[in-house]
Amino acid sequence: MHRVKRSPTDPGGESSGLSYSAAVRKNDGNIEISVSADLMTATAVLYPPIGDGAPLTPEYAAELLARMGISSGLSWDELTERILDVNTDRHILRDVVIARGLPPVSEHPEHIVVEDRFQPGFKPVSDEENSVDWKTISPVLVVKKGDKIGSVVAQRDGELGLDVSGKAIPFTKDSVQSYSLGKNVERSGDDIVATSDGRVTLESSRISVEEALVIKGDVDYRVGHVLFPGDVVIEGGVAAGFKVYSGGSISIKETMDAFDVSAKRDLICAQGIIGKDQGQVRVGGALKAKFIENARLAVRGDVEVPGSIVGSRLYTLGRLAMGDKGRIVGGEIFATHGVSCGFLGGGTKPVTVINVGIDFTVQQKLDQASAALRELSIRLARFQNMLKVRPDEAVLKAKEETEAKLRALTDNITELAKRVDIDEDAMVDVKSMVYPGVVVTICHIRVSIDEPLKKARFKLDRVANKIVVEH
Repeated sequence: MHRVKRSPTDPGGESSGLSYSAAVRKNDGNIEISVSADLMTATAVLYPPIGDGAPLTPEYAAELLARMGISSGLSWDELTERILDVNTDRHILRDVVIARGLPPVSEHPEHIVVEDRFQPGFKPVSDEENSVDWKTISPVLVVKKGDKIGSVVAQRDGELGLDVSGKAIPFTKDSVQSYSLGKNVERSGDDIVATSDGRVTLESSRISVEEALVIKGDVDYRVGHVLFPGDVVIEGGVAAGFKVYSGGSISIKETMDAFDVSAKRDLICAQGIIGKDQGQVRVGGALKAKFIENARLAVRGDVEVPGSIVGSRLYTLGRLAMGDKGRIVGGEIFATHGVSCGFLGGGTKPVTVINVGIDFTVQQKLDQASAALRELSIRLARFQNMLKVRPDEAVLKAKEETEAKLRALTDNITELAKRVDIDEDAMVDVKSMVYPGVVVTICHIRVSIDEPLKKARFKLDRVANKIVVEH
């Protein structure tokens, strides 16, 4: 005689499975088998024989399993070992797993996953970092051509499962987040790579690399330093202390604090540029700004400033054009191919120096070489005085080495001097007023202004070797 009973219901109210045992003599060994509600697990309680009762046997267990229809995933070796333990130790063994079903394997479609560093959201700062420069933490995700952005996860076929009764369990299909390929992105084997330098964007489940960076607002702590290989468009301004580096052009719609800004091509600042401490601006192309105040700038192309340049040092290998109302007040200008403005200097006579016709990059090398020449000359004089007091072989050798360096440096200065003046036709054209305190230099020929001049044009007369002023 056999007994079949339902196990107690779980808290959710559903049956937790089915228990089954066979009627035996009172003191014989016995087994009770329970099957989970999902038919994925069969467990047993093994009862040892009592007194002279018959031992529990594997044959008895096999018959019971067959009657219950448990045929898949049997742990037969485990069950026989536990039957031996029960008969030997005469202790009840509970919750012995005797069969496990095989879960189905879901179908996993081929899809693209993006590397963690490109996933949106806040990235926590490591606890090991004692301090954090929040200016360096930027949401702009920049890659170079050939950089890996993500990977292709291959398709995995689904597999049927089996419950402990041997019945097939259908598999499901996974729902995964996947991405399609957008602009400047391609598949290379199982990798997703960038085909150009730029910014990674994940929009509408599409991976793209944008060659231009558009910042909606200011460059500040929300954005951090900007270091981008392409063009940068800033729809706000640049806060003090933030760097902006661009491998292309930079366009800024509001005022820029010139802490550290570098553009490989053009820089356009619709409002103006305000210098901060030792900040500097470097431009590989042309510069356009409404005004410039207390800034240091080096520009390879032309410069256009319709407003004013106040207390600044501007170096350009092109031409500075300011229009009829443009003012240069204080500071120093180096403009290789000339300057045109409305007003030069100011009523308070601030020192305002204008240099045209020269290559400022060569002039800087010339200045450095001249400073080194002075130091070597002092060093040589010191050695010569030492030798007058007491001849010494080591001092004599040092003197000769210094003389050789002086000769080489003198030759270098001579060569640089030939290349520093490159545009004798460069002019300084002032449409309205030149104030006292202004110094104009054309190809190293200088003139100082002591009295106000109206509508003056400064040109170089190379024959007379002087600057002439036309009114």
